[in-house]
Amino acid sequence: MARIPREVVDAVRDRTEIAEVVGRHVGLKKRGHNLVGLCPFHQEKTPSFNVIPDKDMFFCFGCQLGGDVFKFLMQIEGLSFVEAVKELAEAAGIPIEERELSAAELSAIRERATLFDVLAAAGAFFESCLWTRAEGKPARDYLERRALQAETARVGGLGWAPGGWTRLIDHLHAEGFSPAQVAEAGLARTAESGRVYDTLRERLVIPIRDARGQIIAFGGRLLEGDGPKYLNTPETRLYQKKKVLYGLDMARGPIQKTGRVLVVEGYFDVLSLHQAGFGETVATCGTSLTTEHLERIRRLTQDVVLLMDADEAGLKAAERSLPLFVAAGVQPWRVSLPGAKDPDELVRTAGPEALTAALEERDPLFDWVVQRKLDAFGASTMSRDRVLDEVLPLMAEHNDPADLTRRIASRLGVHEASVLERLRKTRAGAKPTSKRPGSTQAGWRPHRDVNHLLWLLVHRYDVVADIIARADPRLLSDHAAVQPVIARLLTGEPVAGILPDLTDPGVQRALSAVVARDRLYNGAEARQAALDILVRIARPLRAARHAELGRSIAAGNTKAIADKQRLLKEERDLEIALRAKKLDLVLTLLQP
Repeated sequence: MARIPREVVDAVRDRTEIAEVVGRHVGLKKRGHNLVGLCPFHQEKTPSFNVIPDKDMFFCFGCQLGGDVFKFLMQIEGLSFVEAVKELAEAAGIPIEERELSAAELSAIRERATLFDVLAAAGAFFESCLWTRAEGKPARDYLERRALQAETARVGGLGWAPGGWTRLIDHLHAEGFSPAQVAEAGLARTAESGRVYDTLRERLVIPIRDARGQIIAFGGRLLEGDGPKYLNTPETRLYQKKKVLYGLDMARGPIQKTGRVLVVEGYFDVLSLHQAGFGETVATCGTSLTTEHLERIRRLTQDVVLLMDADEAGLKAAERSLPLFVAAGVQPWRVSLPGAKDPDELVRTAGPEALTAALEERDPLFDWVVQRKLDAFGASTMSRDRVLDEVLPLMAEHNDPADLTRRIASRLGVHEASVLERLRKTRAGAKPTSKRPGSTQAGWRPHRDVNHLLWLLVHRYDVVADIIARADPRLLSDHAAVQPVIARLLTGEPVAGILPDLTDPGVQRALSAVVARDRLYNGAEARQAALDILVRIARPLRAARHAELGRSIAAGNTKAIADKQRLLKEERDLEIALRAKKLDLVLTLLQP
């Protein structure tokens, strides 16, 4: 393999500030003579990644990876040594003779450089169309209506893709690029007839840049007519949307200054918030947050504020992101947008001070997700139990479980000790609900009384829901697989929405059979039937308690005698209350 002369490599290294290169990817803080940050090559909570500027080196005490600026660029961007030197040499203004490179190295460098060149030329063309041509006036008017200043638009590199099928292709051809190169950059498509045409036409164009500020793709906003509202150029060697955050090249400095990042949904949210003074704002490129996005963010800050749209899609996107944040060890927050559908609208209509006030009222995302589930499932004991059951696995992975447990217990209205015990079992790999002899991990076995309870909830919901919601969820501890289904039915959720989510074939079959069976209890019978069923379900649990107390008494435990007498009295009182149809007393006495 051809080699670059040592003196050339040394010259490139000497003229390159390693802290500046690393700082594109990692949030660095001065500590003594070094700069420290979270390692981009392994997940850690305490910074152990060091940059030593006077040695032109980096080293991580966590994963033991170290080297010079070329090694860093090779690792972080997947470049070869020659590609890394070539890229840094270009920025340093040091020429590298192509005769010093092998054919393969030369080809790789030219291919990468050509893609950047094509995209840069396209960006300049789009900008020219927006600002210097009459056909760009509708886009200029649109920006004015959105109160986006010309300076903001120019910093963002906005442009206009003119009409016509091959305007960009023709322009780039005149610049020396072939249609194949334009297509490789994602700027042209091929019809079934074989005709090549521009990907973006009659759209306001937003360039998407990498960490160095180089264009790697474009987004296009349709102003009128038919077609998707937003259209991105396709993924290429340079652009994979799951890894790219729009605006990160402009936001890196403000993120490091404020110690936080604001994550929004749209390109114009980013531009509008930057204009309003919130330069730490970024957005995904038409996709949900990914692990790769959070890895890039984690290198710069662990304080992430979600400013998703206020519609249901935005709310769901925020909720879906929680497991990613927990896995990444990043602290996420969520902010409500009072009286606005998105952050752009909020700052335009109410001013930057409205967003500042909203940010001061931010909620931890974990707490917000728990509250959202509570609002959806209802406030019954079973519903609260279901919410806890759903979030326990995430709580077990959280980097501050003690504080989180206190907050979640308070929000659910349950004892902190109870949550801690279930959390302990979850971490140990056990079910958070207690398991008794006879229960099985292999799948739920149909049970007559539980099937009848399901039937009543499906067919006589209005009559029995209040009774079942007030019952102690521990009554169904032998049927843990069914508990989430009952909790969802109690919220009034239709069976059709529940069935696709079920993974236990026994529960699937039972619920399907319940729906198909339309005659079991009439309206007049349903309420008493629900009480009778709950009493029957409780009997095996009480029998197990009797047996346990019997063993204690036989072992000489005198306190167990009083406990057994109390249990017998409760059973007599239960029978009396049941005959008298004293609903509240029956439910109180139905403690397992």
